[in-house]
Amino acid sequence: MSFSTTYTLDKPYFYECFDESLPYSKRAQPKYFLLVLLVSLGLFSIYGLADHYLGTFLIMVAVLECVAFYYRRPWWVTRQMFSRASGSEVTLTFDDEGIKSANHYKSYQLAWQDITEIIETPQGLLIKNKNNMQYISKQILTDEMLDFINKKATQ
Repeated sequence: MSFSTTYTLDKPYFYECFDESLPYSKRAQPKYFLLVLLVSLGLFSIYGLADHYLGTFLIMVAVLECVAFYYRRPWWVTRQMFSRASGSEVTLTFDDEGIKSANHYKSYQLAWQDITEIIETPQGLLIKNKNNMQYISKQILTDEMLDFINKKATQ
C-alpha cells in the first residue's frame, strides 16, 4: 500500500512548521545560564578588572542573544525562504518501507523502524527519529494517510 501527496515549501508552511515544532524543540526557552554568565562576566570586567571595553562587549553579546531569541521565528523563516528549496514542490510518499520526501533539490527516506515517536499537534504531525524531527502538515494528509502513518509507526 502506498500513498502520495504534494505540497509547496512557502512562507505559510514554514511559519506553521516553526510554530508547531517549537514547543518540542531545545530552543523553546532562552539560554538563561549563558545570559547570566555573560552579564556577570561583563560586570566583573567593568568593576573588578576596570576593563570597560570587555565588560561592555560581554553585556552587548548578552543583549544580542536576547534579541536573537526574540526574533528567532522571523529569522528562521527568512533563512528557509533564502534556501534554494524555497518555493519548490515536495512529493511525500508513505509506503511499507517508510516515508519518502523528494523535491528538485533534495530527497530523503525515513524508515518506519527509525521513527522513535510521532507527536500529533493541532495542525500536523511531528515525526521524531534519533537525530532530528520532521514536520508534516495535516492540510496535505487525508484521514486514510493519517491512519496508515499511525498504524505503521506503532508496529
